[in-house]
Amino acid sequence: MRKIIPSLSTALVRRLIISTILFTSLLLNSIYCLAAAPSQSPAKITFLTWGDYINPELVTQFEAEYNAKVNFVYFESDDDRDELLINTDALGYDMLMVDSVNLLSYKKLGWISAFNTQSAPNINFAQLPELSSLNKRDQICAPYSWGTTGIAYRKDLVAEPITSWKQVFTPAPELQGKILMSNMSKEVVGMALKSLGYSMTSSDSQELEQARQLLLAQAPSVAGYSPVASDTKKAKLVTGQASVTLTYSGDALMLQALEPQVEYVLPKEGGGVWADFICLSAKASSVELAHQFINYINRPQQAADNAQYIYCATPNSEAEKLLPSEFLNNSIIYPDKALVAQSETYTLLSPRTIKKHNTIMRELRNAIK
Repeated sequence: MRKIIPSLSTALVRRLIISTILFTSLLLNSIYCLAAAPSQSPAKITFLTWGDYINPELVTQFEAEYNAKVNFVYFESDDDRDELLINTDALGYDMLMVDSVNLLSYKKLGWISAFNTQSAPNINFAQLPELSSLNKRDQICAPYSWGTTGIAYRKDLVAEPITSWKQVFTPAPELQGKILMSNMSKEVVGMALKSLGYSMTSSDSQELEQARQLLLAQAPSVAGYSPVASDTKKAKLVTGQASVTLTYSGDALMLQALEPQVEYVLPKEGGGVWADFICLSAKASSVELAHQFINYINRPQQAADNAQYIYCATPNSEAEKLLPSEFLNNSIIYPDKALVAQSETYTLLSPRTIKKHNTIMRELRNAIK
């Protein structure tokens, strides 16, 4: 038997309809307000740089203070960085770690812009010492660190201390297969030229040919041509698989921290003097946060802590006042001025010279296959 449902009064129906409309309106309004509320997700910047080249605690502290996230993209060589930037036209990066050689060309290519020191006043603390032509470049980007290119070796694995490039390029029989060289032509060919008494930036065809012959004669003693800044814990100089390597002062100190028998020397002929800069990408999407980051890492205490982490000389004059004496007196970090004067700063080579360098490097890699 079908139940008969009593009918509702017209007034009650009207009240129910109005209540439903009001509830729906309130619900939709709440959803809209939640959607329109400011996002609390961290702001992001992307930094193209060398691996393990900044104190991670410094990054963590910055991220916490500014509710930010720093994304890192790493390269293994200058050539690797060049390729990444060519393929992207620098899009997708907010900051770039750039060496002194490529800084001017990157500016011409429209890849980097100058930081605004009013937005990041701590940059004014970062000024390079008298290092030839490098000083002019701190007007474009923020100097980050500087150091030298020389030789690291195991004191317990060589018959006598290494003091000259000649001991690397015309090695003793004990070093057969025990030498590691850089995969960058400016280092390999440049230091070979240096060992011959020439400028490491020479474009003279006869001098370059002499360097080529020297390197081909050295090749049987070379264990490999690989990135200078590689995993230090697995580095063959630490494990004892290699006795000598061409390297940077900062990387040598990292190796020394893992193996006390590692010694670093800036050879008597001199070596290379380099400087790295943090540049603002001309295509940056987070310009304000990039300025906050560069300003943060140039706070004197932060810059001092970072210098000790990367084992490199800091250009930050206020940070130097906070560094311990053993750091400031370390001759690897702050080398003797006479040896620095004997050394050379890197410069941009002509396309013809670069092509010659690259040809030599191909020959060397084929020689040890």
